[in-house]
Amino acid sequence: MDKWVLGRGGVLSAVGFALSVARGRVGAVGPAESLCKRILDVLGAVLLLVFFLPIGVLMIVAIRRGRDGPIFVREETLGLNGRTFGRWRLYRPSHRETLFDRVLWQAGLSDLPSAVNVIDGDMSLIGPRPHSPAQYRALSNGRPDYVRRLQARPGMIWPRASEGEPSWSAELDYVAGWSVFVDLKVAALYATQGLFREEQGVD
Repeated sequence: MDKWVLGRGGVLSAVGFALSVARGRVGAVGPAESLCKRILDVLGAVLLLVFFLPIGVLMIVAIRRGRDGPIFVREETLGLNGRTFGRWRLYRPSHRETLFDRVLWQAGLSDLPSAVNVIDGDMSLIGPRPHSPAQYRALSNGRPDYVRRLQARPGMIWPRASEGEPSWSAELDYVAGWSVFVDLKVAALYATQGLFREEQGVD
């Protein structure tokens, strides 16, 4: 049974019905149903973790030498079909943030641990921006099509508008017209316009 509970008692009302209606406007094989995409996600995430393992170890050592406190955090995130999961990220302290912390976030390396979520099946390498339940409630207000984002797993890399910024409309177009070639296009646009940008994952 699908899980529609958001946070502590908040309910994603009518999501199941809205998704069933929205699916009628989407192709038969979407990003969540594609076996090819899932295989590429797992292979890509494994290669990403293996490639960055030496750098990751150095990052952990540098963070620990610079400050106390946690290194990783699991953020409650809204996933496929409205299910919530714990998204792994580097912890960003609200106080006593070091220069190294800021460099990691500015370079986008704070999301590297999310590759574990990709392997687990909660995320994809490419997909709509990950939103918390609170962000979903705020951003979906007055946007009836917004629920269509939940037909795809949230991604580590996000669809972008022509100017290179992530956008709600670009994400809806991605879900509606997904293909492997679309993923390649999104990845190429990220490599040229999105890399080394600090982004918060909201409109």
